[in-house]
Amino acid sequence: MDEPAHVERRFNLDDTELVARFYTPAKAPGGEFQCQWSLEWPGRHVRRHACGEDGVQALMLAMRTVHSELVESDAYKAGRLALWGEADLDLPPVWFAD
Repeated sequence: MDEPAHVERRFNLDDTELVARFYTPAKAPGGEFQCQWSLEWPGRHVRRHACGEDGVQALMLAMRTVHSELVESDAYKAGRLALWGEADLDLPPVWFAD
């Protein structure tokens, strides 16, 4: 079976990569939109979803959730997780900073 359409970002984690994937939002039975997301840590895989009023909001909320998961991780706090060699992971909520 083919994997659903998604976009991904690859973060540097020590000498390997951590992959974040965001799947195309879809309308759920309850009427809300859901955006599945996943994090592929070395040795473990996390997959959840975020809900929104439309697909864009669901995607934005998924990205904010992933941002929170990453910056709250021990790896990030220890300075072992980066994007393009920088601590700024370039995901919301940084986009909304004053």
